[in-house]
Amino acid sequence: MSVTSPTPTLIADIAAEIGYADIAAAPEEYTAMIAGMLRVYDALDAVPEDDTRPGRAPVEYRIPSGTEDPHHAWEVRTSVRGAEVGPLAGVRLGVKDSILVAGVPMRNGSAELSGFVPDEDATVVTRALAAGAEIVGKTTNEYFCMSGGSHTASSGVVHNPHRMGWSAGGSSSGSAVALVTGDADMTLGADQAGSIRMPASWSGVVGLKPTYGLVPYTGIATLDASFDHVGPMTRTVTDNARLLSVIAGPDGFDPRQRDVVVGDYLAQLDEGVTGLRIGLLREGFGTEHAEAAVDRTVRAAAEGLRGAGAVVEEVSVPLHALAPALWTAIAIEGMAETVLRNQGFGFGRLDRYPVDMMQRLLDHRGDADAHPANVRLFTLVGAYVDRQAGRLHYAKAINRARVLRAAYDEALSRFDVLVTPTTPQTARPLPDPAHGAGAAIGASIEMSANTTPFNVTHHPALSVPCGTVDGLPVGVQLIGKHFDEATLFRVGRALERV
Repeated sequence: MSVTSPTPTLIADIAAEIGYADIAAAPEEYTAMIAGMLRVYDALDAVPEDDTRPGRAPVEYRIPSGTEDPHHAWEVRTSVRGAEVGPLAGVRLGVKDSILVAGVPMRNGSAELSGFVPDEDATVVTRALAAGAEIVGKTTNEYFCMSGGSHTASSGVVHNPHRMGWSAGGSSSGSAVALVTGDADMTLGADQAGSIRMPASWSGVVGLKPTYGLVPYTGIATLDASFDHVGPMTRTVTDNARLLSVIAGPDGFDPRQRDVVVGDYLAQLDEGVTGLRIGLLREGFGTEHAEAAVDRTVRAAAEGLRGAGAVVEEVSVPLHALAPALWTAIAIEGMAETVLRNQGFGFGRLDRYPVDMMQRLLDHRGDADAHPANVRLFTLVGAYVDRQAGRLHYAKAINRARVLRAAYDEALSRFDVLVTPTTPQTARPLPDPAHGAGAAIGASIEMSANTTPFNVTHHPALSVPCGTVDGLPVGVQLIGKHFDEATLFRVGRALERV
């Protein structure tokens, strides 16, 4: 896409907006210089494109009917077959619709990307196919992944697999539901605030947010590079470890990956928990919106670990109660920057940019009227804070996240795993549109108090089903040391047994 030469009037308008009053009054000289500088973009297009990640021709797909997919777990169904042999041979894999699959439509929950078909795969897709998986569809997710509920996707709400009319959790809503309905054996989700763990908790499956950078985020729609994670969602802990074993490790593109340590996630899976120290994180219980029955169910699960030989004690990290505020300060500016100004991606990183997707978002960046209430709120407050304080609060939050990380690290120096409820409550009814923006926004964020902290601090966190309350699943969240997913799986497997 070439950049056309500007007129003096346009340069005068831009200069006035920036505050260059002298140029705004006499823009002709700068207009001529700018026109000369724009020739660089013609030279840019003369450089051959990087073709190291070949795509595939469009593949056949279909939009499932309401009869076939009553919970709306799927955006499209398809079949992209991987290698004939490998550790995932025969596995039917669902892929969250924020993750690029070449030749298959992707909308990331939005109206802006409706009809977009990417021309390359995300790294996690390439690795899963090489391991033998068959991609059987793209699963429904929230609008730009900006909700913990399951009610904002432009294609419609996603229903809880255990109770129609109730939320499945988000934003990886369909990736959780497709496991419970049996339409997929494993799925991929993405997690910026709990978007793997929250639907895992409310739908009753296993979901892992890996250590930051362990799994490459290349080829996935971002919200802010400081807290982007992608990971496995499965029905069992063993399958979660299997899928992580395939997708983990550096890919040479993702700048989030630094000093990555890939473990053997299956070797110690069934060794039990005798001697392991489990810390019940005091501030993770009795939080706002908490249900006492959920807290009791998670504590009972911890007692089961004690019965299996673990040492279980309470531990306090007072900053845990303030951690969601740090996440929010980062997210307000980060999400507004990504959604409003940067065509869905950040800048200043040696990343692999999906230019085709960015072009699509540029072409439709004026289509903001379709944004749901929660997206409108975040982008509005982001724009307002930017006018008031620039990026100061984002910078403060990133810096202070190191203090929060150190507080959890200190607790984890005394315990192998920390425990909280994944979500403070079981699934809630889908919000009634008649109740207005406030109800819709509340239903997007009320479940995230225990998940957002670990997106900021980058610790791995695993949600495992541990019981039910009134017929709805309860998830226990296990938090571990950086790159120690193997211990989380070991404890999660013990929970499954007890």
